[in-house]
Amino acid sequence: MRDTSPAVTAFAPIHFFRARWHGQVSHRRLFYWDMLGVATLLNAALALVSLILLAKGWDGSVWLLLHAVLVPYNIFLLASLWRHVHAPALFRVIGTGWFGMTLLV
Repeated sequence: MRDTSPAVTAFAPIHFFRARWHGQVSHRRLFYWDMLGVATLLNAALALVSLILLAKGWDGSVWLLLHAVLVPYNIFLLASLWRHVHAPALFRVIGTGWFGMTLLV
């Protein structure tokens, strides 16, 4: 049974980041689910909204900021993957390419 007391749920985001940074999450989950799954969908959604705002003539700083808001999260995921002891070199190379693609798109 999960403990859903307010003390535990208040620090859930901290646990999310700490678990990935310290390698307490499987490298497969970090790579496939967190990076290629969730982060890719978030990046695509914000890129789409940014392009819509650009097409509607919004100020450039607004859509550029919206497009770049996930860059720190992407850096965190890539660094966590590189720090993971069991992550294969192929995951690290693909993860670095993924990060490059998120910057270009």
